[in-house]
Amino acid sequence: MTTAQVTNAQQDGPEAALRTIDCDVHPHLPKGLRTLGPYLPVAWRRRLLGGLSETSWATEVYASQLALPKNDMYINPVGSMRRDAFPEDGSVPGSDPELMVRQLLDGGGVDRAVLIGGNVFGIGALVDPDAAAAIATAYNRWLREVWLAHDRRFRGALVVAPQDAQLAAEEIDRAGDEPGIVEVFLPLMNTLMGDRHYYPIYAAAERHGLPITLHPNSVDGIYARAAQLAGGVPTYYVEWHTALTQVFQANVISLTCHGVFERFPGMKVVIAEGGIAWLPDVMWRLDKDWEALRDEVPWVKRKPSEYILDHVRFTTQPLPEPSRPEQLRAMLEIVDAGRTLVYSSDYPHWDFDAPGTTIARLPQPMRERIRGGNAIELYGERLA
Repeated sequence: MTTAQVTNAQQDGPEAALRTIDCDVHPHLPKGLRTLGPYLPVAWRRRLLGGLSETSWATEVYASQLALPKNDMYINPVGSMRRDAFPEDGSVPGSDPELMVRQLLDGGGVDRAVLIGGNVFGIGALVDPDAAAAIATAYNRWLREVWLAHDRRFRGALVVAPQDAQLAAEEIDRAGDEPGIVEVFLPLMNTLMGDRHYYPIYAAAERHGLPITLHPNSVDGIYARAAQLAGGVPTYYVEWHTALTQVFQANVISLTCHGVFERFPGMKVVIAEGGIAWLPDVMWRLDKDWEALRDEVPWVKRKPSEYILDHVRFTTQPLPEPSRPEQLRAMLEIVDAGRTLVYSSDYPHWDFDAPGTTIARLPQPMRERIRGGNAIELYGERLA
């Protein structure tokens, strides 16, 4: 498909004309949570964004404005953002829709970019469930007004706060069918996803035909309410960053063993930026143990690996980089990547993966499926 054909396809909007779908892109609030002020009810605006003083010393000493939990413990020595992604005004990368259009959509030939909120990763670690829900709703309104209205190639992940599942379900019912919304982003907390606490969220997502997306939250293993890591608190950034896949392993196991996919047969889960190298071992161990222990979980009626391959999708970034290409091919075959893997760039982060580079590393028979075909099946007409 030539550039001209892609452009015409974007104007006409037929689903079949789409080719490259980027399933993990991060927009950022240019002024932190203060950006959401106009989208918050007055009472919440005063409570969350007011404070005792605007002077510099009071800002440092007192809680003059709320900030969501974030990773202040581990420092990435190379930084977390692309150096060329800073807007001209010096604001944070990912805060300027037009720059993202030039660099990612036009520059990378991306036909649709799914936006997963970069500033709300830690919302699941927030103690107050009502505050978390209010911030989620304000964020979703901002996302639609500032980003989804800016370029029709943008699509949005509707963020919900997991602390109160009923409030989260109400947010899905409120905005799940708005133009441009293609999935629900569920920041995780310290309750595994198989727990029935989440059932109202799953029911609402299934009702609206929306996949549920997971993503590293930047607070995993750091805050008490956040998703936890095995073995305690790591010392170094490299330890912490490497260990993040534990969160996805634990939750995939939990979803499968609690029979969530039997209860919600239309549910799809997308694991963004969670890797795939851990998946073969999890599937093998689950299948083996299920054969002997199925009386414990009679609601798991098929092999666990079948549920996972039918209901869970994974993004390419970060794709394993073994020294021998045949090792990657074997891994992709085991996880049925021609069906389960979707392309992602992780823009504007430092480990951004351009579509051409990533797709070229894949076996030829599955390239077009991963580039866009699997995402089209996942999101359907919401991409058109």
